[in-house]
Amino acid sequence: MKFLYNIRCQKNKNKKVIDKYLELINLNHNQSRKILLLVPNNMTKLEYERRVNLEYSEELKITTYLNFVKNELIKYWPIIIKNCEDIKSNSICPIFISNNLSDYIISNEVKKKRNLEGYFSDITSTDRGIISSISTNINKAALSLIEFTTIGDRLYLSKKNKDKILKFSYSQMNEIINYYTETLLSAGIVDNSISIYLYNKYLLSDNDYIKNLEKNINYIIVDSLESCSSAEVDFIDIVSSFAKDSYVYFNSSRDYSSFNNIDMEYIREKIIKTFINAKVENTNELVGNINLEDLYLKNVDIELNQGSQLYSQMIQEVTNKIIDLVNSNIKPKDIVILSPINNNILDYQVKYILDKYNIGVINTKKDKKIVDYPYANALIVAACIFYDYEQLIKEEEYISFIETVFETNRIQAFKIFRDKENNENYQELIEYIKRYKSENIKIYEFLMRFYIDKMLSLKEGKLNVRICRHIIQESEIFTDNINLLNLDKNKSKEKIFIDVLKTTIKDYYLSKEIQDIKESNKIIISTPYSYITSNLDRKVQLWVDIGSNAWNMKIEKDISNVIVLRKSYNENKIYTDDMEEGYKKYYLYNMIYNLLDSAKKVYAYKSDYTVNGYMQESILYSLLLKLVDKGGE
Repeated sequence: MKFLYNIRCQKNKNKKVIDKYLELINLNHNQSRKILLLVPNNMTKLEYERRVNLEYSEELKITTYLNFVKNELIKYWPIIIKNCEDIKSNSICPIFISNNLSDYIISNEVKKKRNLEGYFSDITSTDRGIISSISTNINKAALSLIEFTTIGDRLYLSKKNKDKILKFSYSQMNEIINYYTETLLSAGIVDNSISIYLYNKYLLSDNDYIKNLEKNINYIIVDSLESCSSAEVDFIDIVSSFAKDSYVYFNSSRDYSSFNNIDMEYIREKIIKTFINAKVENTNELVGNINLEDLYLKNVDIELNQGSQLYSQMIQEVTNKIIDLVNSNIKPKDIVILSPINNNILDYQVKYILDKYNIGVINTKKDKKIVDYPYANALIVAACIFYDYEQLIKEEEYISFIETVFETNRIQAFKIFRDKENNENYQELIEYIKRYKSENIKIYEFLMRFYIDKMLSLKEGKLNVRICRHIIQESEIFTDNINLLNLDKNKSKEKIFIDVLKTTIKDYYLSKEIQDIKESNKIIISTPYSYITSNLDRKVQLWVDIGSNAWNMKIEKDISNVIVLRKSYNENKIYTDDMEEGYKKYYLYNMIYNLLDSAKKVYAYKSDYTVNGYMQESILYSLLLKLVDKGGE
């Protein structure tokens, strides 16, 4: 049987999902390995695992689609090697690369082609913007089951002014995408996008594999159909055709960001229509859009503060309100500050002021600078000294390194830095580092020794073991893969690793840490996207910079458009300005609906000028004026 449940309340949906999972485990006498529960992210996985309290069971198959795919690639790699001619390697399993290395390969090729051969000459975007667009295109094409070779044509054909623009940049982008995928595949190396591509093309089309799948899955539960890519939708469709029972849970209002690029049309055709004649709960408005009336019905008290001229004045108003709230016995764990984008000015100013009042603040989205992670920074500075790359170390990174390793304050660290040639402790540390040069050890071996000898015994050494272990492990895998791909002809693999880590370090929060953040008695600073994705739940919300258009950012860009890279999108269809505005409004309404879902009170703040000094107005501001005025209608 196929069961489809449409539940708009996220808490109720989560409860029904875990109840159904436990019911099936009990029904099958704790034999859980043939019950597949697909979740949208690792945070949901952790949340459910914490709620499963069994004396004994088989393996719990609570997983994201991507992790399921990767595990299947490892088990059935021989089938893929046999059928995929692009793979030249005879390795017994695939080699998975990190996003850092993936970005580096694309970045290196874009910069080389742009500087030496004049690629993308008609595009004003920065190298970083082009690299980001290409990476996004590869990822969204894979998730939408679109061939990589057709990306450029689909985007070009969607342009309303295609008769007036050259096609060169789209062909050049395709060339770089082909270079990237062929480079990885030939070496038996895969990223997330290529993993999905291989799984769908070579495993789901293999009869023997499908037979094994039928043996291993009796039940499938889908936690969030509204978060499923077209690739995952196809997988659900296949599994539900042979599973004893399929349970799909759906909340269409959770389609809150164009970045997720969920293809609701494809979901309707492949799942909703095939499940509709089975058992459906709450079929009304199954895929209906959120409208103004839905937002009115949330009945959340919204207070608008638009008296600030400058961004800094607005932040002062925000901190004053938080101090008043805490003094009024509102707990910090009930308060969240939401900003459309993460920025250091907001983070620093809020923390600086609230620290004086002993009000804790934590940001769910860290900045990408490695110096923001003191223990990670210390490892990388030590590696720079070890490999004589001290020119790569900025002054602030050096000072942070000294502050961390010698457990001193910033002022003392600065004094040591200014006189490091004469500082006995510093020189002893340098001698320790240099001593290993004669041993010809690999970068991961040096980093491991440095962490154990010089950092593990520090006050916060054990608390930072995860990020240090991550960097040590990645240094080994990253440099080995650079070697496999023969990318170290003009620069040492160690220098490449250090360069990449310093410029593209990612958010290192684990799911467990996000869960701990949720439970901490601290003010949270977050973006709307991170807040909803992390299933955060705070009653008092302070929305910052509501005049900014970053609350619903532009979808169509020079060489990327996630809407066009959907399975259901007609590749000859022109993407119009009306479509752009329609999608922006759709995602904004859904996002606001989800924010209001957990709110009792919203304080919304606007400044006349942006953080960069520009005048601003936004769709969100106009929408909030309507919501605030609803009482007078």
